[in-house]
Amino acid sequence: MRLTLICIFFVCFLPLNGNSQDIGSCAEKLKNAQALFLKGQVEQVPSMLSECLKSGFNREESLSAYKLIIQAYLFEEKLAEADSIMLQFLKINPEYQISPTDHSSFVHLYNNFIVKPVVKISLHFGTNVPFLTSITSITTAGEQGKSTYSTKALNLYGSIEARFELTKKIELNFEAGYSQLAFTNVENFLGFMNINYTETQQRLELPLSITYNFKSFGKFTPYGRFGFGPAILIGSSAKTTDTPIDVNNLFIHSGSDLDRKDSRIAVDLFTQFGAGIKYKTRGGYLSAELRSNLGMLNQIKKGGTSVDELGNYYFFADDYFHLNAFNFCIGYTQIFYKPSKRKE
Repeated sequence: MRLTLICIFFVCFLPLNGNSQDIGSCAEKLKNAQALFLKGQVEQVPSMLSECLKSGFNREESLSAYKLIIQAYLFEEKLAEADSIMLQFLKINPEYQISPTDHSSFVHLYNNFIVKPVVKISLHFGTNVPFLTSITSITTAGEQGKSTYSTKALNLYGSIEARFELTKKIELNFEAGYSQLAFTNVENFLGFMNINYTETQQRLELPLSITYNFKSFGKFTPYGRFGFGPAILIGSSAKTTDTPIDVNNLFIHSGSDLDRKDSRIAVDLFTQFGAGIKYKTRGGYLSAELRSNLGMLNQIKKGGTSVDELGNYYFFADDYFHLNAFNFCIGYTQIFYKPSKRKE
């Protein structure tokens, strides 16, 4: 029994002690390297810290170690080695800001490098609130009845966006997004029944846009957006139900979902206006944005079997309309940097 307990102790606790010794060892090496640097024994510093830079340092320790190695190479006048380590340092810490405690030799070398954002990749997730404009009412009855449109507030939206910095204020953006748009039309048919028509579209939206960054307030930066692009129809389905206005009439006519792609344009064009605010985080930022996408083309395409079925079985005819949406989304942007030495 005692032998079993001893074995369990060695298996469970020795690996943990080993890890803590490794971490403690790296922290101790950093302290020893700083002491050697102060004594002028700088030649030993790089070799003492190089292994721990791969693993063993936390973020603050890693910053101190990199700066110590760079200064050691500079004091030995090993300029090529100092340049190489500075480039590694800036790849890991592209948003580093000079501290008042940084040595003048480190600051001088740092100022010989430039760090530029190559691309910013954003992920957006939110909802659409569609609305229709340029409506021309069409009816299968001899007289047009009252027609009322409504929309759902929750419609799935998601996108991925690539942003390229043109200036400090202006960015050029390429975006690909999935957009769901659902709306309902309730039409009174000759005073004796209501036609309840609900259509749901799924679209691929590909806007090209420009964003302008206004003045920052701490970590917050408001911005505006203007864009233009195509919306490609992926799918469109409709659910139609005829319900009597007279409660004594039990006639209700309803059927399965109907595919509407045959009577909808394949590609719409839209303009985009938006405004948002972003919050800076390490390596990127969080954002919240409100947009309006304004459709430019009539959605109806003449012909199609779905048109005949709606007319013959539900007494419904499509109105002409443009499809638009208000969009609210939240997002995260990761910035990818490329550090390089300034040209002399």
